[in-house]
Amino acid sequence: MAEDLRAWARVDLARLAANYRAVAASCAVPLMPVVKADAYGHGADRVGRVLESLGAPMLAVAYHEEGVALRRAGIRVPILVLTGCFGGQEQAFADHGLTPVVSTPATAQGALAAGRTLGRPLPVHLKVDTGMGRLGLAPDDVVAEAERLGASGLVELVGLTTHLSSADEDAEVTERQLDVFDEVLARLAARGIRPRLVHVAHSAGLSHLRPTHTLARPGLLLYGLKPRPLSPAIDVSPVMTVAARIALVKDVPPGAAISYGGRWVARRPSRIATVCLGYADGVPRTRGMIEEGAFSVAGRRAPVAGTVCMDLVMLDVTEVPGASEGGEAVLFGDDPTAWDVGGWAGTNAWEVLTRVGPRVPRVYVGDAEAPA
Repeated sequence: MAEDLRAWARVDLARLAANYRAVAASCAVPLMPVVKADAYGHGADRVGRVLESLGAPMLAVAYHEEGVALRRAGIRVPILVLTGCFGGQEQAFADHGLTPVVSTPATAQGALAAGRTLGRPLPVHLKVDTGMGRLGLAPDDVVAEAERLGASGLVELVGLTTHLSSADEDAEVTERQLDVFDEVLARLAARGIRPRLVHVAHSAGLSHLRPTHTLARPGLLLYGLKPRPLSPAIDVSPVMTVAARIALVKDVPPGAAISYGGRWVARRPSRIATVCLGYADGVPRTRGMIEEGAFSVAGRRAPVAGTVCMDLVMLDVTEVPGASEGGEAVLFGDDPTAWDVGGWAGTNAWEVLTRVGPRVPRVYVGDAEAPA
C-alpha cells in the first residue's frame, strides 16, 4: 500500500472475478449479483463494472439512489431495485432505466407512476412474502395484483421473487418457503401469467435451487465469504482486506492500564502497539472485541488491548517480535476473517464488511480479466 495511507481496504478484483466464476460454474441458472450497500463495502462502481465485464446479465441494489450511482458510473446492464419505487422517485426510475420490485401498495403505485412517466410499460418484479415477514405481498394477493398491474398497460411483469429467512440456518423452514413460492407460481401460470425471471436464491439459498428458478442473486459468496452455518460447497476467497499502520510500539510495566476505562491491565511487562484504525472505521467497540478480538501483525495474531477508540486501537504485541512502527496490522482478510471479527463482536460477516467507514480508502489490486 502507499506509504502515505494510515489505513486502507485492499479490494482484490482478481479474487472477485474468480469468486464470480466459481459461483457461476456451480449454479444452473444465471447470476444477478447483489451490489447493494456499496457492494457490501467493496465499492459498487468498481465491483459493478467488473461483474458486468464478466457477463453478469443484471445487478441488484436495495435503493434507487444506488441504481442511479451505478448508471452514472457507466453500468448498462439491467438494475433491479429490491425495495421498489416510492412516490417521488418515478422520474429517476424512468430516466435511468431501473427495474423496481413491487412488494407493497405504495411501491405498486410508484411503479405505475414510473411507467406513466416513462411512456411505455416499465419492467417490474413482484415480491411474495413466503415467511420472511418483511416486504412482500401475501401469497393469496399475488394473482390479483399481477392482473391489476398488467391491465394498467403501464408495467410489464417480468419477474417474481421472495426472500429466504433461514437458508443458512434451517433447511426445513426454507423448503416450506419454497413450497409456498411454487404454489404462487402455479396460480399465476393457471391465469396465463408466466414471469421469465424467477429468483429466490441468495448465497445460502443456492443450495436450494429448484427447476422453477431462472435466476439467482448471490451476494456474500461473491465477496469471498460463506454464509454460516449452512452454505453451498463453493470455494471462494475473501476479496477485501482491511489494515492500518502501527503508529507506536511501546513497553509498559505490569499493572499499566490501557485505553478508556482501564479495562485492560498488563499482567506482565508488555509491548503495546497503537494502530491507526478505530470504531469510526469499522472496528467493533464491543466487550467481545476487547476480550477475544485480535489483529494480524507480522503473521501472528495480536490481541486487542483495551477499549477500541474512535480513531485508534491498541494491541498486545508482546508475543509478536515482528511488530514495528510503520508496520501493518490487519483487522480482517484471510486471517482473521470477517467472520472471526463478527464472532468477537456478536454479529455477522455482512455487518463487518458494510461497517468499514468511508474514510478508509478502497485500494484496488488484481487483474479481473485474468483466468481463475
